[in-house]
Amino acid sequence: MVFIQMTGLSGSGKSTLSHGVQQRLLALGYKVEVIDGDVYRSHICSDLGFSKADRMENIRRLGFIGITLAKQGVITIMAAINPYEEARVALQRENLLVKTVFVSSTLEALTKNDVKGLYKRALLPREHPDFVGDFTGISAPYEPPQAPDLLLHTHEETIEVSTGKLLDFILEQVSIIAPNAIQPSARRALFIGRWQPFHNGHKWLIDQKLKQGIPVMITVRDIPCDDQNPFTTAQTIEMIRRVYVGQPVEVRAIPDIESVNYGRGVGYEVNCFTPPPEIESISATAIRTCIHNKDESWKIFVSEEIQDVVKRYLMG
Repeated sequence: MVFIQMTGLSGSGKSTLSHGVQQRLLALGYKVEVIDGDVYRSHICSDLGFSKADRMENIRRLGFIGITLAKQGVITIMAAINPYEEARVALQRENLLVKTVFVSSTLEALTKNDVKGLYKRALLPREHPDFVGDFTGISAPYEPPQAPDLLLHTHEETIEVSTGKLLDFILEQVSIIAPNAIQPSARRALFIGRWQPFHNGHKWLIDQKLKQGIPVMITVRDIPCDDQNPFTTAQTIEMIRRVYVGQPVEVRAIPDIESVNYGRGVGYEVNCFTPPPEIESISATAIRTCIHNKDESWKIFVSEEIQDVVKRYLMG
């Protein structure tokens, strides 16, 4: 299959992009594995430090795992800083399945969006008790790739745009490298809605198909914001994807629709599920009203994974 070695500074979006694309590829029926550098550091690479030799060895080990998985028909994405050109080139030289994706961002943007405060700590005086040393891009070197197979500018475009570009790139590589290695699932359950916001009633409905082992495609109607539709299409897509991370669910926008039409004998089922009363009674309008009135009771109707973004987006 294909092995994508990501590279980029801390906070540039490597893990977010990797897991976002993984979700979309799973929904299409592909086998996908994300090798998260932070996770593997605490397991098979726990004996390594942050010298150049140890960082090179870290990538060599992760690369060996990634190439092995790719040879078994798994789309593998390595989300690690991967700072040295020598290590990246060595992996590509070893196997044609390996492709390099550079997730580029500016130091200014990374520092501004530094949720963990790591860049600020790395810029402190060395004698400061909170100082972080060996920090890539500041006190440790980072060598941008000379000829990446794909370049993403996460400081100039949204994560959604970058995710789409990465997905298209991977699918293109799959069609070139192994066009007949895997047949993605052709049949999925389609759901169309506004999802303003996505709540447990919606989740119950979609879970009816997931429980049957059927991949799901959730489409979000691309409509202008108003009082009844306060969330943008991009915000709605982000919320739904958070709920279904790692599950065979693809979320995408579609143009606003006038009607749903089909002819006889086209092979589609049209299902109407009847939820239990406590689910059917959930109202998106009531949720929006509660949030505006600072009534926290709405939280029992919305997945915990998205409560923060629902409230933040709605309150502005």
